[in-house]
Parts: sequence; structure tokens; C-alpha cells
Amino acid sequence: MQMMETTQFYNRQASELIKRYDNANMSSLHKLLLESIPQGGKVLDIGFGSGRELQFLHDKGYDVWGMDPSDMFVKNARDRFLSKKSQFFRAEVPFNKDSIGLDAKFDAIIGIAMWMHLKHSLYKDAVASIVSVAKRASRVVISYSQGSRAADERYFEDVDLDYIVELFKSEGFSLFETTKSADSLNRDELTWTTVVFKNY
Repeated sequence: MQMMETTQFYNRQASELIKRYDNANMSSLHKLLLESIPQGGKVLDIGFGSGRELQFLHDKGYDVWGMDPSDMFVKNARDRFLSKKSQFFRAEVPFNKDSIGLDAKFDAIIGIAMWMHLKHSLYKDAVASIVSVAKRASRVVISYSQGSRAADERYFEDVDLDYIVELFKSEGFSLFETTKSADSLNRDELTWTTVVFKNY
């Protein structure tokens, strides 16, 4: 129920949030993405929200795919990338690639501002679903917030990075880089951690 309430919040607020998120200064994160993901690679964005990172990577020549549990966010992505509309799916993490018809493998999987919505009990299945669509020598980039959050119906948990690292390690991925940054929407109460995993 809590995860459903989170999705309903994003559906109701989609128009406002798309404008807000698209106007955030994400230069530090975008620089990290360019440094981490092979040029022109195939990228899956899980929980893509407004489609901000999809747009940035598309403009840089990447083949962008995405999934999000919000119908409104998926519609926005399909309208924004009409020639690639079949590459965007309504699905939440963890996901079953076969049930949503996702048969591609990716050079990178990114999850920006979504992991703090996951219950710890879902971590193992979430990592397994990501690994199921990862190529050899792929990258996984996860960015999540820490600190006080808005008092709305969205579900949040503090992210257990040690557990995430352990799970990815068991799947052959090592932690390659960790960065910390201020909030791009100038919310002083929030800080962001971004981690990059690599397999070989």
C-alpha cells in the first residue's frame, strides 16, 4: 500500500514535478554519468521520473530506455521520445524483465532518486532484477537522498548502502566510486550520495 501511495502521489503531481525536476541543476551528476558510461551505450533508467536524465543522455548520443511505476511519467517519456516510445515501460523495482517484455541487455543501469523509496526487504530482488539486464563490463549508477524529507504520502526509508554493496558484490559488481553532493533543488535539509558499480 505504501508503495502504491508513492506512485499515486507522482501521478497526481506529475505536471508540476516534471517542470521542477527538469529545471534542477544536475551538472555534477551528468558529468559523472558521462565519465561512467561508455559513449553511445545502451542505458536503462529505472524510476526515471520527469525523464531529465533520459533527455540528457539521449542528447549525448546514448540509446535510452526506461521504466517507472507512474503512468504519467511513462506517458511523458513516450511523448518526449516518440521514435523510441516502445522503449519505456510502466514497471516498478524489483521488476521481472520477461513480464514486461524487456529482452535487451544494457551497458548501464541508472536509478536516480528512487532507491530511498524501496523497503530494505526488496533490496535483494531489486539488485537481482538489475543484474538480469546488465551486460558484461556494465555500470550501475545509483543516487539517493539523505536527511529530512517532505511530509507527504510518499514512502521513504534510509538507504542501507553497506547492504547494497554486499548484494552487488555477490553478483560480481564492485563499488567503483562514491560521491556526495548538495541538493540540486536547494533543499538544505537534503544531501545526496551517488555510487557507481562495475562488473568485469
